[in-house]
Amino acid sequence: MARIGGGCLCGAVRYAVETDGAVVDFCHCTSCRRAGGAAAVAWMQVPPPAFAVVAGTARGYASSAGMTRFFCPACGSQLFMTDREGRSVGVTLGTLDDPEAVRPTAHGFDAERPSWLPVCDGLPRFDGAPPYDL
Repeated sequence: MARIGGGCLCGAVRYAVETDGAVVDFCHCTSCRRAGGAAAVAWMQVPPPAFAVVAGTARGYASSAGMTRFFCPACGSQLFMTDREGRSVGVTLGTLDDPEAVRPTAHGFDAERPSWLPVCDGLPRFDGAPPYDL
């Protein structure tokens, strides 16, 4: 089982996550773009037992119905997201210590992708959530 670490920009919040079996994709939805301050956010979704905050405390923000995003209260880095049902934890790939540990396999919410962002990687695209999303 591959277990890697990650954390925020300032190092105040650290986590550990198991990557085996993770669902990994890019999200182009408006909410992710605004929360991440980026054209897209790459996510890795894992079952809750595969994720643990190991240092510091992240601050939650209910960003949409049933979803809470967690940020570092000191530097503001978006670190992870949870759903109300407790099905998964979404971890931002940009905060992994080793961003090469996992690779996105699709684009979700492609219908919300800005027209100026070309996608030429050949990965499957879905207008909404990919059908395998947890």
